[in-house]
Amino acid sequence: MASLKLNINTVSSNAVITSDTVDIVNWKAGQITGTSANVITSTATSESESKLIDNTVNFNSPTTQVLVGDKVINTDASTNATVTAVVNDTTLSLSADIMQSGAAYSIGVPSTSGQVYSATPTDFGVNSYFTPNMAGSIIVNTTDTTKTTILEVINSNRIQTADTTEDYGLAKAFTIHTPSSNYPGYALYVSTSASISTLPATYVSFKVLTVDGDTTTFTNFPIGTVLPVQVKRVFTTGLVGTPVFVAIV
Repeated sequence: MASLKLNINTVSSNAVITSDTVDIVNWKAGQITGTSANVITSTATSESESKLIDNTVNFNSPTTQVLVGDKVINTDASTNATVTAVVNDTTLSLSADIMQSGAAYSIGVPSTSGQVYSATPTDFGVNSYFTPNMAGSIIVNTTDTTKTTILEVINSNRIQTADTTEDYGLAKAFTIHTPSSNYPGYALYVSTSASISTLPATYVSFKVLTVDGDTTTFTNFPIGTVLPVQVKRVFTTGLVGTPVFVAIV
């Protein structure tokens, strides 16, 4: 049974990003912020066939560790290849012969891999790093308004998320939050993104997961009202109309 929540003493509220797999984010819980970036940006110091050689960097450094599968771009020639092997601290084997001595390059996480690299994540404004206990936390791509969970902390500056279709690429802002399952459910204020002038789009339909584990669909729900049910998740699948949700604690 869904748990009714008719009398609400509001503590806080936040916007809801719908998802079929990830619960509502508790924005107050353990927030880490950052921006995705290249692992390394530098210039090749020597050349060899299908190799990237740079004696000014360390490809095995804990903070700039290059992994097999990473994407290398020759930014002078606009060509790219993938890393097939880390030969040593200063040499990479590549899937194509794209590098020449003196050519500028960048190395980033593989496209649509779900990996995130950030040189300087911050914990409430203080420089921080990714730590193993972040596995299972929720990461929100605030640039694209998507969210997923962290599967693995690869190293102090790189994480693997559950959504391997996600491309964090460059300059994608993100926040990381402890799992909302540690917190009570939310009541939902239901609104719409439709212009008032286009109404009567005054009803929407949506599906939720309640704190009791029930999956419930509400059809023809009036906008501008509160759903008096404790909700853990609002699904992307099943949305009818243009509903917008605010979670109320």
